[in-house]
Amino acid sequence: MTRNILISFLLGLSALVLTSCASTQQLFQHTLTGGQQSTETASNPVNLQGFPNDPIFWQANTTTTWDKLQHIALPELKSAEATATDPNITGWLKLAIISKQYSTDTTQLVNQLIAWRSENPNHTANSLFPGNGELNSILNAAPPRHVVLLLPLQGNLSASGQAVRDGYLSAYYKSGTKNSQTISFTDTNSNPNIAALYQQALGQGADTVVGPLTKEQVQQLVSQGSISVPTIALNYTDGWGSLPANLYEFGLSPVHESKQLAEKAWQAGHKRALIIAPQDEWGQRVVKNATASWNSLGGTVADTFYFTKQTDMSQGIAGLLHANTANNKDNNKIAPAQQRRQDFDVIFLLAAPQNARQILPLIKYYYAANIPVFSTSVVYSGFPSPQKDSDLNGVTFCDTPWTLQMAGTSGSENDVRFNRMYAVGRDAFLLGNQIGRLNKLPNFPIYGSTGALSLTSDHKIYRRLAWVQMHDGHA
Repeated sequence: MTRNILISFLLGLSALVLTSCASTQQLFQHTLTGGQQSTETASNPVNLQGFPNDPIFWQANTTTTWDKLQHIALPELKSAEATATDPNITGWLKLAIISKQYSTDTTQLVNQLIAWRSENPNHTANSLFPGNGELNSILNAAPPRHVVLLLPLQGNLSASGQAVRDGYLSAYYKSGTKNSQTISFTDTNSNPNIAALYQQALGQGADTVVGPLTKEQVQQLVSQGSISVPTIALNYTDGWGSLPANLYEFGLSPVHESKQLAEKAWQAGHKRALIIAPQDEWGQRVVKNATASWNSLGGTVADTFYFTKQTDMSQGIAGLLHANTANNKDNNKIAPAQQRRQDFDVIFLLAAPQNARQILPLIKYYYAANIPVFSTSVVYSGFPSPQKDSDLNGVTFCDTPWTLQMAGTSGSENDVRFNRMYAVGRDAFLLGNQIGRLNKLPNFPIYGSTGALSLTSDHKIYRRLAWVQMHDGHA
């Protein structure tokens, strides 16, 4: 089933548009909490100690200096630039400001880069982006004329598909491109043959395709081999081989999140972890990736606790912590932290909200209240629930900037904007229109609704997320 955008639908959708991409970018900058995250290309988490006044900060090679600057919030960059006197440092700061301030507007970004180069022709950071001829070719690249989205608009996955659709349309409507672009939707629930639906999209005149949504469908698309137009798949395949030309993978990857979880905890100075996760395929996969990332940094995992629906959480957490549960008055003479195991200094809690709300109070009860707890977006429902989430107070977790922005609002739990797939749809619009720019300017991420988006060499979109700590039941 294929449907073109109707003007009336777009007008109705305008009520759903909460903020522009610029404000989402601003929120992302403010939720970096000191900017300790690392991009996928970095071998170690980024250390920002010494910024901006310590000369040692600026003595790294070009790539490392740039990587560090990408982790500093825009207000901090502007403040440092206003007082900088060294021309070399001023050049660095101005370029980093350009990268963030114009990240979602390719035309402005490229024009600003050309102007920066004119002012700093001998600066070492010129090596971070191509020559002016290549920059002008980015400006001259024609935007897509007809985009077809392959989404499940009916069936079991319809909520996710419709959230992507609405997020995409909100970004489309806000962009002002509606007079020069046709957007169509094909319901993937209508035909299990994704290759046939893809060819159908091409037959409609699509010069860009967004979707499909499920891992299995993306794998089918990869298997067909020939991808003739830029295609933004909304999931990641498990294979390690190269993707077909024109195919890019983008989505909410728990693998990316678990990697950043390990980096964040390591940057905070921790070395020995306990891991808590569900005993299912998702839990085992995320634990495997988190452990690998943690070990690669030099961390060790002291123990891993898997739980099921049948698990007695109190007994399980007490056992994991080797808690002294003997009920006698002599325990009161022992310091709380001495009544449990001592071989860990951080906990990775990889549990959904309903489980995490049980587990975190038990961690505190069994004498580990002083141990930092880190998690991924799995720990937060995405909908503000202060009364319920007060049990999550103290947990530090990563999430999409859009979700954290929505955490400060109120509304119905059925509001599609609280669905993280809505943020995926918003960024799918940006990527569909700017994927060529990410190819040619790989050092300049798009600060979108799902994170800072960069393109890896194997055509996967990597998302660097924002970090927050739960306080008073609020993200």
